[in-house]
Amino acid sequence: MSVFKLNLELLSDTLIGSGEGWGAIIDNDIVFDDFGLPYIPARRVKGCLRESAFEVMEMFEQSGIGFASRGDIGTLFGKPGQSESGALSFSNCYLGDYSLNKQWIEWLISEYPDIFSKDAILDTFTSIRQQTAVNKNEDQDSSTKKGVAEKASLRTSRVLDKGIKFSGSIESSFELENRLFDFLVFAARNLRYMGTNRNRGLGSVLCTLTDESRYTCDESLKNLELKVTEG
Repeated sequence: MSVFKLNLELLSDTLIGSGEGWGAIIDNDIVFDDFGLPYIPARRVKGCLRESAFEVMEMFEQSGIGFASRGDIGTLFGKPGQSESGALSFSNCYLGDYSLNKQWIEWLISEYPDIFSKDAILDTFTSIRQQTAVNKNEDQDSSTKKGVAEKASLRTSRVLDKGIKFSGSIESSFELENRLFDFLVFAARNLRYMGTNRNRGLGSVLCTLTDESRYTCDESLKNLELKVTEG
């Protein structure tokens, strides 16, 4: 079994949506634990990396480089509709020193509830964004003029602040050959956006994958360069 470390840095404000709101104030909220510490769920990480792997595979195909295939994606991530999972299993991605910080925050909230609370912790890592839908209808009979915000269209979202860093782990059920490891490294580097409203300035990320027992990402690129040169 192999274990890899996945690092994610937010290059812009990011909305990793929970699919739920927060009372009557926030329509779209992020994912966070019982103490207000945000995290990125494992299923979200796996889905984004799988999508990125398809993009990388298509780049190789269009370039005429026989480096990766759909079969490789099935081997790593599993095949949709089949009971057997892929070789990779993912953890949630947490803030640095998550376990230790969680213990301290639990103690602070219990000892100083008037100062420390889940909401106060959450506010440390997040900001509030508001947006409205603008009417594009040119119909003269419309009650709302073109270019004016539509009624009852205001939506409030809580987003993670730019600059936050998360990390998690990826475990492989068998020792990956160098080619599959390189493919996974490229999928991580190609992952540049995640979360909601990625086409509206949110969700820019820097993703890297490391394995202390192997070579670095730069060496993975050298391996690919050698393959292209030899081909």
